[in-house]
Amino acid sequence: MRRWHRLLAPWFALLLLLLAATGLATQATDLLDRAPAKTASADAPAAPSAMKSWNRWFKHIHSGETLGPAGIALNIGGGAALLFFAGSGFWMYLTMWLNRRRNRRKRQAA
Repeated sequence: MRRWHRLLAPWFALLLLLLAATGLATQATDLLDRAPAKTASADAPAAPSAMKSWNRWFKHIHSGETLGPAGIALNIGGGAALLFFAGSGFWMYLTMWLNRRRNRRKRQAA
């Protein structure tokens, strides 16, 4: 499992970093766009803010639509890589913990 981790991690690190950064930027621009309620009339439409256009741009990059079908495939690959690294990392940790526990019991019995 560690071999696969070492082999695949460099290839997916940049993609996962891009997905994380654009996801964070999307949430940040969404939170920053929520201004306190003004006393303007409720019938007047709100002017689009600069944050809304940044938010749309970040979402477009985050979803992979910027590169078309290849970008969407990369986005799916990034999601699959994230699941693989989380699952295999948990598996490696679990086997390490079980080995340490087994070795500790052997030392105590001797």
